[in-house]
Amino acid sequence: MVIIQFISEIIEKPVFDSNGKIIGKCKDCIISAKRSYPVINAIIIRGAHKKDINIPWEYINNSRSILSINTTFENIKEYNIDKNDIKLVEDVFDKQLVDVEGKKIRRINDLQVSPVDNHYRLIGVDVSLKGALRRLGLEKIASSLKINLQEDYIDWKDIDVSTSRDNIFNLKLKVHEYDLKKLHPADIADIVEKLSVKDSVTILNSFDVEVAADILEEISQENQMCLLDEIDPKKAANILNKMSPDDATDLLSCLSNDKLNNLLELMDPDESKDLKKLLKYPEDTAGGIMTTEVAAVFEDLKAGEIIDKLKEIDKDAESIYYIYAKSKQGYLTGVASLKQVLFADPDKPLKEFMTKDVISVDVNKKQTEVIETISKYNLLAVPVVDNKNHLKGIVTVDDAIELLIPK
Repeated sequence: MVIIQFISEIIEKPVFDSNGKIIGKCKDCIISAKRSYPVINAIIIRGAHKKDINIPWEYINNSRSILSINTTFENIKEYNIDKNDIKLVEDVFDKQLVDVEGKKIRRINDLQVSPVDNHYRLIGVDVSLKGALRRLGLEKIASSLKINLQEDYIDWKDIDVSTSRDNIFNLKLKVHEYDLKKLHPADIADIVEKLSVKDSVTILNSFDVEVAADILEEISQENQMCLLDEIDPKKAANILNKMSPDDATDLLSCLSNDKLNNLLELMDPDESKDLKKLLKYPEDTAGGIMTTEVAAVFEDLKAGEIIDKLKEIDKDAESIYYIYAKSKQGYLTGVASLKQVLFADPDKPLKEFMTKDVISVDVNKKQTEVIETISKYNLLAVPVVDNKNHLKGIVTVDDAIELLIPK
């Protein structure tokens, strides 16, 4: 048997028959997904006219120097691939694993095998640079240059492999500490950005819509659009329902009119109505970056009543930095910090302790001027008003930071 330690060591190697004639090159190896440490059941060789033939491992010779079969080519009974079989090169090489503990993507560069009787058993995945160089035939050159190459393997039994040929690309680490749901949405977004669109959609679909919305908000707009094209429209609409209005608006504004209208139609009517209003504002204005999720109450409301009201508001508001006061006509009349409300006399109306000179920005104010206002007055959020001083929304400090430091 050819003494090998890695699958890459036999790929592209010539295969000889019992008469010493080359019958093709080894292109792949076949294992079963049913076993924790599967043996190689067959090899795939590419013969004349680029035709692939599946040769059962029982035909492989015990030669220690070359890869050969113990019969003539004509006498081979071809191996029939089962639905649970995996082609290692085609299905596993270069696939990406989500390493949740390390918050990164690991690429499968090679596969480690161990000789068992007359077979080879798959025991591990090589995710090291050394494995990549071995595949390229550069490992010896790197060693001669005294480059320190670290080994890095993952046990095959810790790889979760689908038994369906259609889903074989969804390889992932399955050990408990690699539970993806332990991560912050921003960390999951970093991982998703490095995966294929198909794998990214699979991950998003594994979460409820609220978490999926948090993840999508952290992804670059270009990738958001790609994912939105692949996600089921109803699921996409539900995710948009849970996104902050300003982020949802930014995303929707980049879509075609047909896609945009379809998603708005599928969304919750109230959420859709808010987004339609926001979409009317130019992107580079306060209206284009504001959120309509704002903690606003009538100025006559008492401090104790406001605290009770906040329990309802908190479900919708993105962040409660300030409590904004408005008249019954909807005019912005004042502002109070959450701390002021909490420490005020419960029977005291908001209008008696609020700040009446409110720093605000016009809905058509340019983004740069909005950022300057937030910075100048050291605000956590600034209210956005129309030309009649009706409260339309707020721009938060984190939104301002995102404009200064794009994702």
